[in-house]
Amino acid sequence: MPMPKGEVSRALSDRVPAELTYDCRACAARHISGSLFQQAGLAGGVRLAVAGRSTTLAPMPGWPGPPVVAEGTTALVRAYLRLLGPATPADVAGFLGTSAGELRSVWPTELAEVRVDGRRAWLAPEDVPALRSAEPLPGVRLLPPGDPFLAARDRGVLVPEKAHQAQVWRIIGNPGAFLVDGDVAGTWRAKQAGRGTLEITVSPFAGRLSARYGASSTPRPPSSPAPGARPVPGSTSTRRDTGPHAAGAGVSAADVSCSGRRR
Repeated sequence: MPMPKGEVSRALSDRVPAELTYDCRACAARHISGSLFQQAGLAGGVRLAVAGRSTTLAPMPGWPGPPVVAEGTTALVRAYLRLLGPATPADVAGFLGTSAGELRSVWPTELAEVRVDGRRAWLAPEDVPALRSAEPLPGVRLLPPGDPFLAARDRGVLVPEKAHQAQVWRIIGNPGAFLVDGDVAGTWRAKQAGRGTLEITVSPFAGRLSARYGASSTPRPPSSPAPGARPVPGSTSTRRDTGPHAAGAGVSAADVSCSGRRR
C-alpha cells in the first residue's frame, strides 16, 4: 500500500539503531540519512511514486527479491571511471554508497593504474591514451548545481581548499560552480529579478583569480559577452533578459568564453 515518503522515513528511523540517524537541520528532526534510506528502499523493492506535488513510496511491481550476489559491479565501476576517472576504490565506493572494503573485494582486475598528484588511481586501459593526450580547454563555463562534473568524490582534486569545498558542496541547496580554464574558481546562483529578467550572482574564491591573473583578480574579459546580459551596478551580478523576444534568447552560459586550460 503506498505511503507518504515522510511517514515511511519516520517509521524506519524509529526502528533502526540511533547511530544510523542524524539531526537534520532542514527538517528540525532526527531521521535516517537520505543515502541509506534510498539504498535500503532499492534493496527492499520500494519505488518512488510522484503525482503532482505528492511523493509516496510503493511496492515495486515484479520485484525479484533482494540480490544474493553482486552482479554488474564491473560495469558500474568502469562507467564511473569513464566519466569521472581516474579514481580510487574509495572514490567509487563513496559515489555508489558502499564501503571501500566491500568494493575492493570485487574491484576489476583489468584496470590500469595511474598516478594523480602522487596518489594511486585507476582507469580503464582503453581510456589511458585519451588521458595522456588531453588538451587544455580554455573558457569560462557555468556548471549547474548537480552537474556530473561535481559528483566526483575526489573533491580535493577539483577544489583543493577545504573552505572552498564547503561553499560548493553544501548540506542542502548547492550553488552552481563556475570554471575558469577548467578549474573551479567560485560559485554562482541565479534568481528571478523581475518579469523576464534573470539575475546571476558570481562569488569567486578568494585568491584563485588573483593567483591566475595577477593583482587585478579579474580574468581577461570575455571575447564576446552573452547577448542580452548587462552588469548590475555595485555588485558581482549580471542580469539577463530571458523573455522570448530577448536578444540572444536561448544562448547557454557555455557561450561565454575567455582563455586558459582545463583540468
